[in-house]
Amino acid sequence: MTTFNLDSKKHTLRLLHHNVAIVSSGHGANACGATVTWFTQSSFNPPLVTMAVRADSRLYTVIAENRELVISLVTKGDNDLAAVFFKPGTWDGDHFGGYKAKPHILGGAIIENSPAWLAAKVKTIVEEGDHHIIISEVVDSGINNESAEAMCLSETGWHYGG
Repeated sequence: MTTFNLDSKKHTLRLLHHNVAIVSSGHGANACGATVTWFTQSSFNPPLVTMAVRADSRLYTVIAENRELVISLVTKGDNDLAAVFFKPGTWDGDHFGGYKAKPHILGGAIIENSPAWLAAKVKTIVEEGDHHIIISEVVDSGINNESAEAMCLSETGWHYGG
């Protein structure tokens, strides 16, 4: 029988590549946004994205209630933007979490210095583990800076997961 090496598990899971994004949901005073690092495209037709969101977070509660969300990718090297949303962001005039943003009709915020964004409707939530899996269908998208590259968690020096 083999033993489960926790150090190797942690190291290997951290080698998986995940983009860094600000995920937001809700309207007005109900809106909330936070940094999310565990998501990927999971289907071409229909276009689905799958993400893991901490089950005890305010963001998870707002997404579960509203069933719609916006994903604003973070530009490679923009650690400051990602770090601000470690604590949930909200609206203050035309700024969301301190950054210039536009509300999306579905709710949530399109962060203007994001290279690109997606808006999606939640199809399924899998309530397993400390992070629940949210599967959403992309229904809208936009490009703010076509030449910008999206940040990957592995490039930040942060260690989330494992």
